Amino acid sequence: MRHPRDVEKIFRDYPKEVILKDGTGVTLRPLEPGDEEALHRMFRRLTEDERWFLNHDVTDARLIHEWVSDQDPNRVVSVVALLEGRIIANAVLMMKDYGAKSHVGKVRITVVPEFRERRLGTWMLLDLISLGMSVGLRMLVMRLVEGRDASLINSVRKLGFDEEAVLRDYVLDKDGNPQNLVIMIKRLPLEWDDS
Repeated sequence: MRHPRDVEKIFRDYPKEVILKDGTGVTLRPLEPGDEEALHRMFRRLTEDERWFLNHDVTDARLIHEWVSDQDPNRVVSVVALLEGRIIANAVLMMKDYGAKSHVGKVRITVVPEFRERRLGTWMLLDLISLGMSVGLRMLVMRLVEGRDASLINSVRKLGFDEEAVLRDYVLDKDGNPQNLVIMIKRLPLEWDDS
């Protein structure tokens, strides 16, 4: 079993400001108690199709309350992007604290539509990569839907994620049509290369 993760170490660089492609300044910080309503509003700004592929009914306020109130940094690290007090994106690193997959982190990033294509998702993914390394993970996994996530697949490739597998007809869209699920993996170095 791994040692409990040091929350202060994980979140030592927060809050931080990042500048988007259009010059907008956005604050990144850990998800905090009291963020339930703002996070719920963020998810409600997604289309029904986008929410379908999140695997949870994020319109359910009770589910959002559980996510915010039951945070365990040994299993989940959640970062939000704020602009003028509104949550406009959420990045989540999910981990196991025991067993054969305790070196693997699963990544999920959700950005509201009007802030896509502005590099906010890239900033947040870079943060999750750094967080993964700081807690000793060796691999990050993203699951994306071929076709609908084509530009995202290309973007994460640029950050060192490789297409590991394609699961044919693995997921169904809202209309019941089969879609391919692409497994993207980034292998993490044990430490940063300063050369």
